[in-house]
Amino acid sequence: MKYVQNEKGNATFYLLWLLGIVAIIFVLIINIVKVYIVKEHANLAVEQAALAGTAVLLEKTKEAVEEFDTSTDPLYLIQSGLQKSTDNGNSVGDLIEEKKKEYMDNGADEADAYIKAANEILPEKLQKYSLLKYEFTKRFGSSGSEIPDKVRSTVQDIIIENKANTGDTEIEFSQEKWRLEIKSTTTFESISDHKFISKFLEDIPQEGYGPTLKYLESVYTETGILP
Repeated sequence: MKYVQNEKGNATFYLLWLLGIVAIIFVLIINIVKVYIVKEHANLAVEQAALAGTAVLLEKTKEAVEEFDTSTDPLYLIQSGLQKSTDNGNSVGDLIEEKKKEYMDNGADEADAYIKAANEILPEKLQKYSLLKYEFTKRFGSSGSEIPDKVRSTVQDIIIENKANTGDTEIEFSQEKWRLEIKSTTTFESISDHKFISKFLEDIPQEGYGPTLKYLESVYTETGILP
């Protein structure tokens, strides 16, 4: 009888031990899955921030082109008139839209098509027409290092919306790859079993990149021709 009781006691002990091991493994698995989810969330935050910031730069690009094309200032009329005379009456904006349509007809979405068109059309025009370049520097800054300030508010809004850490957010504009580069972190909070696995916080870093705006290289590295 005593032997049977000992066997039952041992079985109960091993069952409890096994349940404890299973519980620890379960908590570990949950933490691993949670790390993956937080990492993906951090990646989504910086990617969205980079795209939103790039959208701001594209809007400024359109504004600069439109001002060059439509200004009634005599100096602008000289340069834009010269440009139109060499491009069959098409303005810079017309040329970009025409090229954008070609890319869209080949399957590109509108934003991607505009970027490709601008990268193809604008470098030559920026080198030739100083007032077009001036309109860009007026909106983007006198040097490429000023570009992050133009998108900071938009980028920070996206970071906040995605519950990433604004204090860890870095905004750079690469003058090698001519794109926005965003770095930030999202905080991972572990789940504890209150015995073997303690609770801790860890900031998970991620980087996001916008598409290449190659035409901006001509704004900051080439010399325009005065009228």
